[in-house]
Formats: sequence, C-alpha cells, structure tokens
Amino acid sequence: MEIPILRHTRHFTIVNKPPLVYSQVNRSAVTSQRTNGLPRHEQSSLLDLIVKGHRDLFPENPEAPFTRPKLVHRLDYGVTGAMVVATSLQAARNFSKSLKLRGDKGWPMKKIYLAIVAPQPESPLRQRRITSDPAEGIALDTDGLSGTISRPLFYDKLTDPLETVTKFEVLNVLDKGRVLLALEPVTGRKHQLRRHCADVLKAPIIGDVRYGYNFGHLKSGCASRCIALHSWRLDFKAGLHWDCVTAPILWGVSDLWAGVVDPATNDLYPNMQPTALHTAHGETVGVRTGGG
Repeated sequence: MEIPILRHTRHFTIVNKPPLVYSQVNRSAVTSQRTNGLPRHEQSSLLDLIVKGHRDLFPENPEAPFTRPKLVHRLDYGVTGAMVVATSLQAARNFSKSLKLRGDKGWPMKKIYLAIVAPQPESPLRQRRITSDPAEGIALDTDGLSGTISRPLFYDKLTDPLETVTKFEVLNVLDKGRVLLALEPVTGRKHQLRRHCADVLKAPIIGDVRYGYNFGHLKSGCASRCIALHSWRLDFKAGLHWDCVTAPILWGVSDLWAGVVDPATNDLYPNMQPTALHTAHGETVGVRTGGG
C-alpha cells in the first residue's frame, strides 16, 4: 500500500492516511486480536508504509538535524486524511509544542475534519435551527448552524474530567437522515470528535460502532469497516507565513461518502464545502492539495 503524499519538505511531510492503518504499532504489546488476518503488533504502521513506499524521500540514515519520520499527531485506525510527519528534530519539537499549548508556541496548526453523522431522535441536529444548550455544553453562533461544544470528558483512571473543546459547523443535510459536519478540535483529547458527536450532539459518526452507530443500510464496502471521519484540511505556520493543505477523500466514495464527494475528482461537491476557509488568525487562504 502506497501512502499518498500531499506536501513534502526537508523538515516535514503531510500525507493522506488511508483507512484501516494504524498510525503507530506497539511491537512489544503482543496480542492475539487480529485485524486483516494479522495480530496488531505484526501490522505495518503508517510510518512503515511511508518509508517503504517512498524510499527516495526518506533515507535510512539521515544526517543531523534530520531524522527518520516521526509522528506529530495520530488518526484512529478507521479514520482517513491529512497527517503531519516530522523529518527533523526542529519540526517535531515545534509542531508538538504547538499542539500541546494550542498554538501559543511552536508552529501553529489548525485541523478541520469532515464527518457524516446519524442524528438520533433526541439530537439537536434534527431541529430546523439548533439552539444553545448550556447544560449539554453547546454554545451556538448567531447563524444557528455552527458553534462550540465544551463538555469535559472523563477518561479511565482519572477522577476529574478533562477540558475538551470542539468547534462545529453543519454543512448539509443528506439523504437517509445523515448530516455532514465540519469539526475543529480546539483541544486534542482521545476520541474527542467521536465522543462529542455521539454524547453531546446525539449523532454518532457513520460507522463508529464503538460510540453507538448502528450500521443500518451501510453493510458493505468501506462503509462496513471505516468511520466517516476525515482529516480534511490543515492550516499551519512553519515559517513566516500561514499555509494550507487539503486531503481529498479517496476511500469510500461510492458508499461511506456517497453524495458528498464527486467520484470523478475526489473533491467535495460545491454545496458541501465549509462556508468560510480561514486560518486560525482570520486570513483567507487558498486551498492547496498537491505537493510543493
């Protein structure tokens, strides 16, 4: 499996992660649980596949300050889209610092995801106009179609919940009751987007059985194994200027993302686009999808 590269520089590479690939594999965590016929600890990780498929870009013994590819952030096994891989100590340090401190230091990065959700009967997404609900941690913008979720989440072994913030925008209402959302994680908690959709919006992401989705009409192809969550766009500042890269949806176009993605181009249909493309500092950015 070759991993598509969206942007390559000496310090970092942005790739388009396929579904059903682990971002990282713990070789020491031996398990009998199998995926695609192999135990997890024997699976090829995203980093393995990047290096194997692009040996010309990633030398085995790079000279300092450059390194073998290092993960800056992760995407879950069934999730697709743009991921940053650092190839220098400077990039790894600056991207990691930014994610930890929400862009206050390091190289700022803003992530926009696309998700198709299945609103339950009690979901606010079934209303013609969503309303703010302080008890649920939902604060709406004036348009009534976008807002911020700020409900803290509990995690195992923690007695207190962690602050967890997600911005969202309703992009379109699809057939069979599905709704297309744009999601921006302000914090970076584990399964944050999946849990906020399922627990707060009462609308689990299509394919996300772990958090309450019932497959219903989607029973075959990518839809039966993947999650309709895609890391669509990265805005980042790794120098003097902000830049932007988008990741086309290449997988599940005929089932999971049917009606959202044009199969001829792998781009979103015009009426599915987020209404405003802005960086974290408010300047309009032209979308780039290729390398450079």
